[in-house]
Amino acid sequence: MYVQFNKIFHDLLNAYGDLEKPDFHFVMKSYRSLKYQSVLNDISSLFNITDHTDLNYDVCISIQIEHCKKTSFLYLSLVSTYAFLCHGDKVITCNDVLYQEFSDLINILYSYDFILLNKDELLYEFDIDTSQFDSENKKASVLALLFSFGLSI
Repeated sequence: MYVQFNKIFHDLLNAYGDLEKPDFHFVMKSYRSLKYQSVLNDISSLFNITDHTDLNYDVCISIQIEHCKKTSFLYLSLVSTYAFLCHGDKVITCNDVLYQEFSDLINILYSYDFILLNKDELLYEFDIDTSQFDSENKKASVLALLFSFGLSI
């Protein structure tokens, strides 16, 4: 799936307001919203999950998923409906064997209009100053701005 980076940038502006003085109030509002609680309930009905979300540092929901004796992580952005799925240090895409094992999960995400991002999309960088995000010398990647400056892939 091709992601339009202009749309991501627009979603960032809608969530943070001014990127030079970001407002993080959207984080708790999104986290407590019916949409995110519903998607989490649907996922937990199919998989054994552990919530590792830390809203003090991240702008995403971080979920550990146990499936077929494998541990994977799902990240749901609270900025807008973006997500990515990792197994180890690999971002799962539609070309991976594991993608088929998670078809039910992916169908849930699509039913809530989430867009699954691949590694290249996550590593795309915007030309903005990140010092106001308490992350000096960190790059303004899609991964950092939509999910967490503390994540790496």
